[in-house]
Amino acid sequence: MKKNRLALILCIISFVGTIIAYFYLPDVIPIHWGIDGKVDNTGPKYMSIILSLIPLAIYLLMNTLPRIDPKRENYRKHSRAYNIFSFYIVLFLIIINWLTILFALGVKIDIGLLIPILVGILFIIIGNYMPQFRHNYFIGIRTPWTLADDNIWKKTHFYGGYVFIIIGILVMLMGIISKPFMLYLGMIISVILILSLFVYSYVIYKKTITK
Repeated sequence: MKKNRLALILCIISFVGTIIAYFYLPDVIPIHWGIDGKVDNTGPKYMSIILSLIPLAIYLLMNTLPRIDPKRENYRKHSRAYNIFSFYIVLFLIIINWLTILFALGVKIDIGLLIPILVGILFIIIGNYMPQFRHNYFIGIRTPWTLADDNIWKKTHFYGGYVFIIIGILVMLMGIISKPFMLYLGMIISVILILSLFVYSYVIYKKTITK
């Protein structure tokens, strides 16, 4: 609950700060960077206001999902993990917004290094709490087989926790070792690991129905 309130406070502070920063921003600001860390898309400075509202929108969404999910009772069982997950998603988006603002204001930031590290940390945090997620229809690894059985859900999310942590480490390495081979290797391994979640849940499902 404390993290929930803190997330809302940070969203409001970030929004107010963005409005103040708006008057100091150039007319055109960066809104997207390529995998090489270079700006590949720009937009009018009012985009900073829109970007600052995204964390608040996600905050409201994350607080709405437990109320509309048919499996809403399970959110009470994983409330701590869900609140931590929600908090860091919102915090990540706030940080991205402010990196954009600072970059637009001329602060020298190595986006090609910082973004992969932040994404990697986020994946590691999610992976750490993923095994605690209980069966629901919005958050987690939702394959036809995990949704069909609680036991398959639990086993897949236990395995998925390790997968997300490994991907998080890979993404961080992709930023630190800024070489094409590391980028392609990291992407290939990450795709294989993500696909393995589907394969793993299906294998567990087949074993379950043949017992």
